[in-house]
Amino acid sequence: MFRTRFAAPAIAGVLALSGSLLAAHSAVADDKDPRAATSRVRADDPPAGVQPVGGGTGWTVKWWDEFNGTAVDWGTKWKGNSSALPDAGRGNKNNQQLEYSLDRNCSESNGAVTMTAKRERYQAPSGTTYDWTSCLLTSTGSSGFTFKYGFMESRAKLTYDVVNAQGSPVSDKRGFWPGFWTWQAAGVNSWQETDVYEQYSDNPRHLYLTSHANAGGGCEVDLNFDPAADYHVYGADISAQGTKFYIDGRLVCTVAGAPSENTNIIEDLYVYSKTNYDPNPATVSAKKSIDYVRVWQR
Repeated sequence: MFRTRFAAPAIAGVLALSGSLLAAHSAVADDKDPRAATSRVRADDPPAGVQPVGGGTGWTVKWWDEFNGTAVDWGTKWKGNSSALPDAGRGNKNNQQLEYSLDRNCSESNGAVTMTAKRERYQAPSGTTYDWTSCLLTSTGSSGFTFKYGFMESRAKLTYDVVNAQGSPVSDKRGFWPGFWTWQAAGVNSWQETDVYEQYSDNPRHLYLTSHANAGGGCEVDLNFDPAADYHVYGADISAQGTKFYIDGRLVCTVAGAPSENTNIIEDLYVYSKTNYDPNPATVSAKKSIDYVRVWQR
């Protein structure tokens, strides 16, 4: 998420991807297990024994959020500001971003967290004025999670409900830049970013999958489904041997890049500021929703 658009690292290829949804989200306990109703199985636990979609077996879930509550777990799992953004961890105008991230723009209900980007003026404590607000989730914090190697996965619906002031759909979807990625943990002074996906909403079926760590590398993937129409699964197997990217369980890209230091997780809905790609003047809001975020290790 820290690059100028179209100035990508070495590209491994552009793939066309068909889109059957391979992962159904379920957290139903076994009725025959007398312990199912006890605290051992919580409503926000992932399904017992769940494995990464397409990533094989032998994995153990180390960190997750199923978003089955009524409010974001601020402070316990997530923070709304990241060292990746220089303006109090919430804004970065020099990175072609129009938004300032506010916790109130994330809401959790019905088994998902929804990020809403809104056209509204907001003056940050720094004195900088932004024309948009949005929301960011990062796994830093007192009870946050960092990792170097593992399989990270998110089931999400990207850039949808793009509407005008009357609440009517705007056909021109441009101007939004959602991503699911990692960023170097506190105290790490080298670039350790992995982008499981980046989307520019003017071309919503074209995703960028990139490692910016060490050897780096990336791919561009053309989807044969609309990522705004339904939830799909986006994952990356990050190991010392490199990074493998998956969409709906299909391996779509392999690169040599892999982090050498710990990272944390970021989910965001940025608002894009490049001329001719920024939001349509009629657009006042857009959304991204996330069903779950999970990290496994072996």
